[in-house]
Amino acid sequence: LQARLTGYQADRDGLIGNQFDDEKLGDENHEGLRGQLLWTPNDVFSARLIGEYAWLDEQANVFAASHYSRQTRDRAAYLGYSLLPADRNGRRVQQNLPNRMQVRQTGATLELNRELESGATLTSITAYRDWRYDTEVDGDGEALSIAAAQAELDHHQFSQELRLADSPSEHIDYVVGLYYLRQHLNRAIGTHFGDDAAAWFLGDRPELAAFGVTPDMIPASLLAGGQQHYDGEQNSDSRAIFGQFTWHLTPKLDVTPGLRYTTERKRGWISRSVSGLAPLGTDLVSQLGGRLLRDVALGGDYYRRDSIAEHNLSGQLALGYHFRDDVLGYASWSRGHKAGGINLDVVGPNVSPTFDAERATSIEAGIKSRLWDRVTFDLAVYQTDVDDYQALTNSAPADEFSPPNRDNLINVGKIRLRGIEMDTLLRASERLDLRLGIAWSDARYRTFPNAPCAPDSPQWSCDRSGQRLFNAPEWGVTAGMDYRDPLPGGLEAFSGVDYSFRSGYYGALETGPGSYQPAYGLSNLRLGLRDSGKRWEVMGWVNNVFDKQYVTAVYAQLGAGDYGVLTGDPRTAGVTLKASY
Repeated sequence: LQARLTGYQADRDGLIGNQFDDEKLGDENHEGLRGQLLWTPNDVFSARLIGEYAWLDEQANVFAASHYSRQTRDRAAYLGYSLLPADRNGRRVQQNLPNRMQVRQTGATLELNRELESGATLTSITAYRDWRYDTEVDGDGEALSIAAAQAELDHHQFSQELRLADSPSEHIDYVVGLYYLRQHLNRAIGTHFGDDAAAWFLGDRPELAAFGVTPDMIPASLLAGGQQHYDGEQNSDSRAIFGQFTWHLTPKLDVTPGLRYTTERKRGWISRSVSGLAPLGTDLVSQLGGRLLRDVALGGDYYRRDSIAEHNLSGQLALGYHFRDDVLGYASWSRGHKAGGINLDVVGPNVSPTFDAERATSIEAGIKSRLWDRVTFDLAVYQTDVDDYQALTNSAPADEFSPPNRDNLINVGKIRLRGIEMDTLLRASERLDLRLGIAWSDARYRTFPNAPCAPDSPQWSCDRSGQRLFNAPEWGVTAGMDYRDPLPGGLEAFSGVDYSFRSGYYGALETGPGSYQPAYGLSNLRLGLRDSGKRWEVMGWVNNVFDKQYVTAVYAQLGAGDYGVLTGDPRTAGVTLKASY
């Protein structure tokens, strides 16, 4: 019986300044534990039990404004509120409510292996995992009392896999198996509207200026105290049977075909209810626009139940040829799919409540080599064509008063991904390793005639066929150096340099102003000391040595042209301690 226990804890102070209270936002606390037991009572049976626990507590989703729509600027001017300058690299916000996210994840896996009398190995993998997500956010991201949001997601899943693997002869290897996955998701989201909400949502309407309506003439009770409650649930079942065979045609040539048949069923529902509103007042604003404002900002009761059922046959065919013992050439074709699903959010008339599976057909060819025991060189050329690609997007509003619908998954038609990737490692000496990786990618929509336009466009639907995908830089480069220096007493000093580069790309499907990330490169340094057995290690490091400014993600904030970004870390220095027993 063998046992292993691994734990970690990481804490980091926030880096985003809040101009509202001069506090720092974005602090992080991560901790986790993973334990394993391995039982091998004899030569033909083994059992491995793995238990996992992870906890995350952080001030997440602190978005720095990178662009304000005209609508937001007009609303802020109407209230006499000063927006922070849109600065994607400013690392500052002004919000009067905290953002907090807590995630707890637990899991257990039991793997059983039994060698049969025929020589085949029967494997059973049974796993359970649950995931709990709780968050509270400042819904408007400003120092105003417009909206606060809370979300609770509770996900459980159980899976079982059985597979049989064998090499009945020197010419054949095979794996066949069955797979089952059951998932259950509960979803509860609430939004609470504050005293500034009514004046804010009416602030860009030209009718107010025409009739001389000032913010103090708009009753806060039109929206203040109102609450939206979104509840939802989804159950899904997936079953699959699969097989893969490797035929060693000659000592140098291998052929590997494989097939997988999968069935999927998903059932879900979503509801919305509204509560907490006071009766409309007798003033002119309440009587003329109160009902319309509530319908637009809060909506009414909503309920929808959907289900989907689909089946798919996917497969692959791979060829491998050993030119030499240290040089392998390969080529492969594969056909796969990503299951469709249900939009667990309110959808408008222009968006389907469900979305279809996406199907990918890929071809790849390349070489893998290890030359003279000093050089590793890998090169791959690939192309993937995807039908019914799934993308998260905004959809057009139902009318001139309503905001766009957000968080809807749609199928965008056809896309094509193709490129070349190269990775090499040179062991220049017993102490020095040099690394280089270069990737070129051409990712484009082949057909997307009804794509959403940029928010500042006068139309909602645009043809993006032939344009590049979002979040898909054309070039990526990684390079590095690792140096080791043996010292007396069983010690080893080590150092390293890492560099990464990404070319520019849009971070949102709509490609609106403020969603573009220019090209950037990052450099990291490290220097440390460890024992030769790597039982302990002390390392000092500096990340982003040249303090480059960049963002890691772009989000459409209000769906009307406002974008916020998660800023990348500035130059950061620290010390890492590791120990194993």
